[in-house]
Amino acid sequence: MGYKPSSPVFLGDIILLEDSKREPLSSMQRASRKGQYPYYGAQGIVDYLSDYTFEGKRLLVAEDGENLRSRKLPIANSVDGKFRVNNHAHVLCETNKCNIDYLRFYLNSTDISAYITGSTQPKLSQTSLLGMRLDLPPKEKQDAIVSFLAAIERKINLNTRLNGYLAA
Repeated sequence: MGYKPSSPVFLGDIILLEDSKREPLSSMQRASRKGQYPYYGAQGIVDYLSDYTFEGKRLLVAEDGENLRSRKLPIANSVDGKFRVNNHAHVLCETNKCNIDYLRFYLNSTDISAYITGSTQPKLSQTSLLGMRLDLPPKEKQDAIVSFLAAIERKINLNTRLNGYLAA
């Protein structure tokens, strides 16, 4: 089977957006619901709660915050298991058109500044996110790319942990 070139698509045509299941909770509301399930924000876990609204693998993409511009941390993070998400992260679910890990690698290595609005508080709106155009190779090619990149990522994570042990 020969290589098929990437074809430009809109992100909204290849993923399932599950933002409607997000729930913003104040610290006071969270205090009375402490538990074992992670509660994610734009850049990771912000608390642990007694219940969850998501189960399985999802891609969380930062909706707002300075990191959208500075990119000091990844803007897209994979999560798996039982969890909740606040309204500072978009929630994307994989479809048969797109490997969610491919999308994570893609978003974290691509300049998305054209899709970000807001002069004081950077924001990546649902409309902008779903309207992103990307060159998407066939699913089989995405899977192969993810396999290769995931192996490198595992090695980097292992080396980082090892460096931490050596420093301690």
